[in-house]
Amino acid sequence: MSLPTADSESFGVLPCALADQAAALFTHRKLLCAEAILVAVNAAFGAPLTEAQAIGVAAGLTAGLGERGCLCGAVAGACAAVGIVCAHGEQAAQRTAIRQESAAIHEAFTARHKSACCRVLTKAVKDDAAAHMAQCADLTGFGAALAVRSILRLRPELADTPDAALRTESCLCSRIKWLLSFMCR
Repeated sequence: MSLPTADSESFGVLPCALADQAAALFTHRKLLCAEAILVAVNAAFGAPLTEAQAIGVAAGLTAGLGERGCLCGAVAGACAAVGIVCAHGEQAAQRTAIRQESAAIHEAFTARHKSACCRVLTKAVKDDAAAHMAQCADLTGFGAALAVRSILRLRPELADTPDAALRTESCLCSRIKWLLSFMCR
C-alpha cells in the first residue's frame, strides 16, 4: 500500500494544517514528536483521549522508542494516532486495516526520508540543537500528515468533524506562519 506524499492535496488542507499544528506543538510546547502528533490528531478528531492521556500514550514512543534511537517517534506517533481514532466497529477487520495503514505510513516515511530509524535520521544534526529541532519538527509534521491521510482513508466520514479552524487557511499560509514563528523566537 502506498501513501501520497505530505505535499499532495488529495485530502485537502487538513493534513497540512495538522502537520503545522503538530510541528508547532513540538517547537513551542516542547512536546516530543509522538506526543505532538497524538495531541494534535486527538484534538482534531474529537479527543477520544484527554490531552494528558494522549501525551502519556505517546511518552514511550518518543526519541526512538524510549530514547533508544530506534523507530522515529513521528512514525510511531502517527501509527498510534490512527489506532486511537480508527479503532471502532468489528475488531478483527479494523485491526487489520490499521496494521495496513501503519505499514503504509512506515513505507511513505522511509521513502521520503530514506530511514525510519531515529538514530540514522538525527545523526547529521545531533551536535546542532537548532538544526536538530528544525529537522524533528519537520519529521513530526510529516508524521501527522501521514496519520491524517490514513485516518481519512479508514474513516472518510470524519473529514467534516475536525476543528474547522484547522481548515480556514491555505497550506502555504500556515507553513509561512510556522516558519516565521520558528525563526523569530
